[in-house]
Amino acid sequence: MSKKISRRDMLKGLGLAVAGTAAAACAPKTVEKTVVVEKQVEKVVTATPAPPQPVTLRVGMWDSVEVEPMETKILDAFRSEYPHVTVKMEFNPDSYSDKILTALAGGNAPDVFLWWNFPALVARGGLEDLTPYLEGPDGLDVSIYYKQVLDYNRVGAGLYGLPKDFTPRAFFYNKKLFDEADIPYPTGDWTWDDLLDIAKKLTKGEGVDAQYGFYTYTGTYPIQGYVWSNGGDFISPDGKKASGYCDSDATIQALNWYVELNTKHGVSPTAEAESTLGSATEMFVNNRLAIYDTGRWPQSTFQKTEGLEFGTVLPPRSPNTDKLVTVLHEAGWCLNPASRYKFKEGWALLKALAGPYAHKVRTEAGWAIPAIPSVVEELGLLNDPIEKTWFDAVPYATVSPCFMRTIVWGPANEEFSNAIESAFLGEMTPEEAMKQVAPKVDDILATL
Repeated sequence: MSKKISRRDMLKGLGLAVAGTAAAACAPKTVEKTVVVEKQVEKVVTATPAPPQPVTLRVGMWDSVEVEPMETKILDAFRSEYPHVTVKMEFNPDSYSDKILTALAGGNAPDVFLWWNFPALVARGGLEDLTPYLEGPDGLDVSIYYKQVLDYNRVGAGLYGLPKDFTPRAFFYNKKLFDEADIPYPTGDWTWDDLLDIAKKLTKGEGVDAQYGFYTYTGTYPIQGYVWSNGGDFISPDGKKASGYCDSDATIQALNWYVELNTKHGVSPTAEAESTLGSATEMFVNNRLAIYDTGRWPQSTFQKTEGLEFGTVLPPRSPNTDKLVTVLHEAGWCLNPASRYKFKEGWALLKALAGPYAHKVRTEAGWAIPAIPSVVEELGLLNDPIEKTWFDAVPYATVSPCFMRTIVWGPANEEFSNAIESAFLGEMTPEEAMKQVAPKVDDILATL
């Protein structure tokens, strides 16, 4: 059960003064009398407030213990203001979501924890709505964050998290491979046609000597940006229907183009090629992959790789619509509704973990990019051509991802991923795959 924070007693001081006057009477014989007036003074006693009781807060996150130094630095600043609070960090890189769900069900979840799939957990009553906390002397002006990033923490009228960090999807390109092929580096005004043309020129060799121009995925999350850019979608905006969306002309056109990068043009490695050359990140580092569609995550690895020269660029636009829509990945700090300390210490800790100083510390450590424009400006990140791309992409995050539209996206996504994989395997065309999966997903979405 949650407890409201007790108000401190107001100290009152009382002062009382009594004054008298002396009177003299006129008489033939003057008699002088002295009237002694006593002044009563009551001392004002000021009580010393009792020190706050010790509080222990738990923080859950999916990062590994590798981040402990930077998080400790952030917590040191918090403890200077709240010395009575002990904070225990819990690092859970494996099966994090399952552990949080189990802990919430058992009443043993951390007071503050990271989350991303807000609709699913809000539906279970597992997240505290932060909206009432934003006003008042201990409140927060959330306009400090990029609106597009903050909105990933909203469900309906509620706000259930504050951004820890984020990344859009953008492209890394290997400068060495471009230079060897005498191909100009891509710029932010390129299209799908340009990407295909460049990828063809940068694909060559076989087996261990193979080099690929691009990398494709079978999951919906990386693909949805291409679908959105082409005017399509996987499900309806209200999350209630797939038919008419995943099987629309715009969606199928985008999927055809994307799948054929692999199946027809061969500019992307097959599963067999990956088993030989390694992951996309390994291929990029080893100069076996020219263009890599991903988030900012591998950038620190690339920067530490001796001899690797790379750049970043926005994803290409659809030549059919001349539009670009990007995909964001975001993590938000949340409050456990059952926390005893959520109204004061818990809320204060959440603000500290999501505040400007925390964003600055993580950025300077090379771990993340800030979701706060003022920190971006302070650190001069827009002057760095590698970093600037990630912030240039933010305004193009104009479509809400499917998982934000329905709490049953998990099983729906599994059906979509299986269908897309069947198209990559050549078992059916993207059109056949989408027409076949549409009624299955309709049934899943209708279970609400």
